[in-house]
Amino acid sequence: MDIQSVLLGFLMRQNMTGYDLRKAFSLSFAFFSGLSYGSIYPALRKMEKNGLITKQVEIQDGAPNRKVYTITEEGRTAFLNSLKSPLPPVQPKSAFLMRLFFFAHLPPKDRKAVALEHLETVKQLHAALESVQPEIAGRADRFQYLCFEFGLRTVNDMVRNLSYIVDALNEDSVS
Repeated sequence: MDIQSVLLGFLMRQNMTGYDLRKAFSLSFAFFSGLSYGSIYPALRKMEKNGLITKQVEIQDGAPNRKVYTITEEGRTAFLNSLKSPLPPVQPKSAFLMRLFFFAHLPPKDRKAVALEHLETVKQLHAALESVQPEIAGRADRFQYLCFEFGLRTVNDMVRNLSYIVDALNEDSVS
């Protein structure tokens, strides 16, 4: 799903500011999407230009003006069409697996260091996901929570698979 569809999806529920969209994005898609915060505001400008959303500026005393975005009927149609469109085939990508493929060119000590560092990073991601689970459970609808649980299981599987690789590399060091 592209950034436009994600933002339209959030706006289907309620009008939101760019800040609100960024916060919602960080609590839901940031862990799994590969989409970046930096793409939110350019996408909002393009969506407004294309008539998918409108922007209302709310003047505030002593604070920056708020830009509140609202989805249009055309935006609703575009979003629903994006949900119904065929999904592309799954092509998992992993920078670690691309490196692992060429580990024969590294000394055993460096192989282990790279794998351990990546394992630690994935463990930190897993811990971060577990720490927000109560908040997500309290705010997410059924489908959003299913999405979160799927992502949590995926990261858990990554920890398990990376641990297997580290164990295999440890065996290489022993022999």
